Amino acid sequence: MSLPGIGEDPARGSVDAVRDFAAFFRTRAAAERDRSAAAVGALTALSPVTAQSVAALRPRITLLSDRFTRAADAASAAAGILDEYADGLDDLAQRARLALARAQADYDDIWARRAEALNAASDALVGWALSWDDVLPSWAYFDDPSHLRRWGDAIEDYRDSRAHYNGLTTDRDDLDRRTAARLSAIPLIAEITRNGGLGRSAVHAAAALWAGDTDDLTAAQIAGLGDPLLVRQVWDSLSRDDQQALIAADPHTIGNLDGLPIMARVSANRISIAREILARQAEIARLEKLRDAAHDDAYYDQHGVDAAYDGLIAEQQKLIDAYRDLLTQRVSWTDQDGTLRSGTGARVVVFDPARRAIATYHGPIDPATGDIPGWVTSVAISVPGTGANLTDFSDGHAADLYRAAGPSSAVFQWAGGEFPQDIPSAMSTSYSHDLAPRLAAFTAGVRASSGADLTVLGHSYGGATVGLAEKAGLDADRVLYVAAAGMGDGVHSVADFPNTSDAPHYAMMSRNDLVVGLIQGREGDFHALHGQTTLHADGVTRLETGRIDGADLDSTDIEDYNVPGNGTPSAIDAHNSLYTPGSTAFDNMVAVITGGEAEVFAEDETIVTMAGPVTIDGIDRDDYVPHYRQID
Repeated sequence: MSLPGIGEDPARGSVDAVRDFAAFFRTRAAAERDRSAAAVGALTALSPVTAQSVAALRPRITLLSDRFTRAADAASAAAGILDEYADGLDDLAQRARLALARAQADYDDIWARRAEALNAASDALVGWALSWDDVLPSWAYFDDPSHLRRWGDAIEDYRDSRAHYNGLTTDRDDLDRRTAARLSAIPLIAEITRNGGLGRSAVHAAAALWAGDTDDLTAAQIAGLGDPLLVRQVWDSLSRDDQQALIAADPHTIGNLDGLPIMARVSANRISIAREILARQAEIARLEKLRDAAHDDAYYDQHGVDAAYDGLIAEQQKLIDAYRDLLTQRVSWTDQDGTLRSGTGARVVVFDPARRAIATYHGPIDPATGDIPGWVTSVAISVPGTGANLTDFSDGHAADLYRAAGPSSAVFQWAGGEFPQDIPSAMSTSYSHDLAPRLAAFTAGVRASSGADLTVLGHSYGGATVGLAEKAGLDADRVLYVAAAGMGDGVHSVADFPNTSDAPHYAMMSRNDLVVGLIQGREGDFHALHGQTTLHADGVTRLETGRIDGADLDSTDIEDYNVPGNGTPSAIDAHNSLYTPGSTAFDNMVAVITGGEAEVFAEDETIVTMAGPVTIDGIDRDDYVPHYRQID
């Protein structure tokens, strides 16, 4: 039973979240002190050197060390303030529990004293007309008047204990204001990390959140926290109304913010997609107006201006059609109990046309959290290759993988930035360098959402992107390179990966893949373009691509299979046909995602004939027998 007149809990909020935030600052402080020590060490090593160029470096190194030290001091100060705030909340929570218990006891005493004053018959006759803080008037009471006095005293006692409990809210407000002021007074808090970490907006977000004042909290401030785990903690501590307000106010930031639940991002991106459709329609209207105005210009007839404008308009319409499809397409998934569900609209978890970035989710959703359910055991992130763009990013591959992997799985298709659109541009490593840190950050956000085994797959150019993301700190349980262009620019082996060097790595590629096979098929090769070949790198297990029907040893070799309607030579199809459902290659992808059994690569055989050496594919050898291994 709720107590009348009792206000909200003065100790509301998560003390653990505050302590986690303090721990984050302490970790940053330690990192900055290490950097300062390294700078001092460099300065010490340079002490005997008298070269003029070295002399010019000394003051710069000194300033660098000082900046690191000041940033560490700022981080330590913030951690101390937040620790004290958490201690204050713990103390307030204890006082609130005692005050509430006292109020409850006093309120119960009211009814005990009332029962003493009124017998059952009297209570039935007049009790219904009395509220909890009413006492029967003395002129209507003919028994011992001390009963009425004790009854009234009990009411006053409750009023006093209630006032004491509600007064703790003032103590909370004071604690919050002091903490927010102390945090905001740290002058160098923005220097704690300059590369995507905590800045002043994060401090403001923390102060607003734990001060209980979220009206002015912005999506940008939450994004400023930098760490997906902290982002998630902040989001989960907001009310549903606050969350919806942030989505409506800044759908672009929320829709692309790593660490947020899937459905929060989906809801935000639906708004952004609808707005982008309107923007493309407005652009078409502008282009049509320019085209019509050009009709009176002599230049128009001579240089085909009309056709040029029509081409631009067609590009805009293609985007509109693709965006509308995202909003209207049917998606399906399977619940834990095996029930097949469906809904309207793609689960778009990244949508940033300015960056040419898009990603989708395929799998079940926990209705309580709006995120990956706890019963999902396998999650995959699939990264496409050359040619991926906003209107074609191989989303169907992810849908096929999810259906094959089963109801306890989930698959993301991620194209989080601009990909090369043709083979010549795929020779550039700039795209993979831009994409890699974004993929690492997105993966960290998925880690914040689910404790399931995580597999990251990279196809073609996406394979090189995955390798560079690993080098940038991507964390995954398994990695699969699918017809990859390499392990990434400058990558020599899995030893270059800070978080996945011990994780199982797998690779597959069709034997006559002419898209990347010519530069990736030679044993031991390191390529200056996209790094070490995935097929022969230490620590990488090559899996078989096999046949178009993985269960039929007499079916067509997958590299000889022409994708229906593709109209391209089989050597080109060999690069993409690996994603054909039911093929050996596709089944091996599913096995890596789910931790099943995958067929290992059957080594080719070279025989010498009168006409010269002949290579026989491993799966076509007379002694071929499929060999499988359990995926780690």
